[in-house]
Amino acid sequence: MSNTEFHPCPICSTPTRYFSRYPSAVCNTCYSKASDTQGRKLSFFNTSMSGGFEGIVSETKEKYESQICYIDAVKCWAEEARFGGIVIETMIDGDLPNR
Repeated sequence: MSNTEFHPCPICSTPTRYFSRYPSAVCNTCYSKASDTQGRKLSFFNTSMSGGFEGIVSETKEKYESQICYIDAVKCWAEEARFGGIVIETMIDGDLPNR
């Protein structure tokens, strides 16, 4: 097994780096399309060098109070990644991936 594995993005099928902790993580292109139910583009980020999670509506900078987002009409979940950064995964049947 190589050090770097890939899986198809669950939304667009682009080869995406695979992490067993985040088996349904989306690719960078899909990540950048995250929006709310009204179609407003969202941005997610760590709040400090030690972590934390926050989302905003990109255009207005209004705080986004949910971790649920949509990418090409697919319901997804954004969260702080274990070692920093943000990961977005598709939700399976409306549920979060198993952890």
